[in-house]
This record gives sequence, structure tokens and C-alpha cells, in this order.
Amino acid sequence: MNIKQLVEKLNNIAPFNDAEDWDNVGLLVGSNKNEVTGVMTTLDCNLEVIEDAIDNDVNTIIAHHPIIFPKISKLDDSYHSDIIKTLIKNDLNLIAMHTNLDHQSNGVSSIIAKNLGLKAVSPLIRHDEISYKLRVNIPKEDKEDFKKQLNQIGFGNQGDYSECFFEYDVQGQFKPNEQANPTIGTNNELEYVDEVIIESIFDGSREKILNMIEAHPYEEPAYDVFKITKPTSKGLGVVAEFNGTMDDLVEVVRNQSKSPVVNVVKGNDGKMTRVAIIGGSGASFISEARKQADCLITGDIKYHEAFDAKEEGYNLIDAGHYLEYMMIEGLKDLLIEQLDLKVVATKVNTNPFM
Repeated sequence: MNIKQLVEKLNNIAPFNDAEDWDNVGLLVGSNKNEVTGVMTTLDCNLEVIEDAIDNDVNTIIAHHPIIFPKISKLDDSYHSDIIKTLIKNDLNLIAMHTNLDHQSNGVSSIIAKNLGLKAVSPLIRHDEISYKLRVNIPKEDKEDFKKQLNQIGFGNQGDYSECFFEYDVQGQFKPNEQANPTIGTNNELEYVDEVIIESIFDGSREKILNMIEAHPYEEPAYDVFKITKPTSKGLGVVAEFNGTMDDLVEVVRNQSKSPVVNVVKGNDGKMTRVAIIGGSGASFISEARKQADCLITGDIKYHEAFDAKEEGYNLIDAGHYLEYMMIEGLKDLLIEQLDLKVVATKVNTNPFM
């Protein structure tokens, strides 16, 4: 397997298109042509992790946090530059799976919940799948040829299925004016035509619409495009079941985590049934968590965010950004299911607060 094929496999696990626009995911260092001797998962990539990869005889590192972020403009004596130069010197590949992995139902937050012994029941912020439906009229005798052309253009693909079309009979009515050049009918005379309405799903591409119009036998095709929104199992963060008090939950996090709890905001002493979890920095989603859970576990909570939560009687646990380290083993397990390759998890602790 080469890097290009590996990236395609990774895209099945956590599609790179699911990453935030500001993120930097995918192949960061290396070549699509390089053969993969093995894979190492890590939260961060530093010189120790590179040494660990070499010791384990693997040439590809998959990190959650992108090292080239923000994008660098030069290679000098900075530690970022040292890491990149060391990767290149040792012919190693570096791939980042960051927010695309965050947004999967089995992604980082779900992995954290599992490691804490909590059962995730739903995404915290559920993502919608956006698609578009074409509805177009076509003379009955032309429908089969037109469907073939639509398929070639890129209409009618749904998940693992292609050539998905839906049709029903209608009667079309029109009167071509003097300037028209009708395929069917006569100028200034009302025409009735037995037609079929064909419906199919596509990605909303303007180019596909223009190609559809060009393929249509009519001078002025009758068509509509509808936007379709469907909920998915994907999302940012998870909501998990929990039966206990805030003190109980703090003990769970402390016992199951390798790093100490940074801060606890005890907004109330009530019994809890649901807990929200967002790996990394999730304090900006406190308001969403309050609607669905009795407490939010995340990292990087600031003073004023904690103060407001306390005054409003809401519970928070700042378990640190490094709580995401749990994805190292979790991603390794996901990769082992999909790849016929050597996959190992780094043993290097990259927590900067240790």
C-alpha cells in the first residue's frame, strides 16, 4: 500500500471533507508514491515521536494535531522546522486527522467517553447531510437515453448505489412563440406532450446543471432543484449516560485519566443523568451542552466561561486538552479494522503540562 491508497482508506474512516475550513488535514509531509511500511498513531508529532516511529520500524505517523498549523512560511531553526526536516531526512510521512476525526460518531469524543466507561448515546452537535434533488420533465420516448446521460454527468448517486432515478408520468403543455425553435410542436400553437418527470440526487454542482440542460432535447427544459437536509449520526462531541453526582463524575475522570483534572466548576449538587464530552477546546459549546446534559467535560476553559457557568448553576470539568490522548489507542483500533498493515500506538507522552 502506498500513501495515496492509505489516505483513501483513512478517508473512509474520517472523511477529510468533514474537517473545518480552517484546519490542515491529510498528508502534510511525504509523498503519495511512498510505500507504507507501517503506521504509528499519536496525538502530537515531535522529535520523540519520530524516534519512536523509527524504533518501531514504521514510516508513517498519523497525528491528531497538525504540526504545520498555522501554515509555516519557512524552514529555519524553530522546533516546527526541526520536526519537518527530521521527517524528511528519515523518509517518513506525516498525516493529520484532526477535526475530521472529531466529527465522526466513533471519533475523538466517543473514544474519550468509552475510556471513561461512559456510554455515548448521541452527538452533542449533530451534523446535517446536505444534498440536492433534480426534478426535470422529459418526453417519454427520450427518458431512457436521458437517464444514461444524467448518470454520466453525475446524477443519481446515493451512498453505495448509482443510477438511482425516480419517475412518474405527467402531461406537459406549452405554446412556442414566433422566436422559438421547438423540438416538439409548432410555433404559436398549443402543444400537449406525454412526459415523464425524472428525479435524482446530486451534489448541487452548477456545472452538472448546465450539462443536464445541454443534454436535454428541449430548447427550454422544465426543471427544479431542491435542497435536502437530512440528520446524520455524525457530529461534534457526544452526550453520554451517567448516573451519579458531580463528585462521582469528577472521581471517574480522575481515576480513568492519566492526567489530573485541571479545574472543576460545581454549579449544582443535583443528580446527573447525562454528560456532554468534547475533546480538546470545547468551552464555546457550553450553551449547547446545557440543553442536553448536566455537565460538560472538555479542555481549555477560561476564567470568565467558568464564572458564568458557576453563576448559572451549570457543571463543568476542565480535564485538559491532553485528554484527547485517548484517541491514540482508539485510532489504532479503528485502523487495525481497516488496514492490512502494521499499526502501533506511540508510547510518548506529549503533554506539555507534565
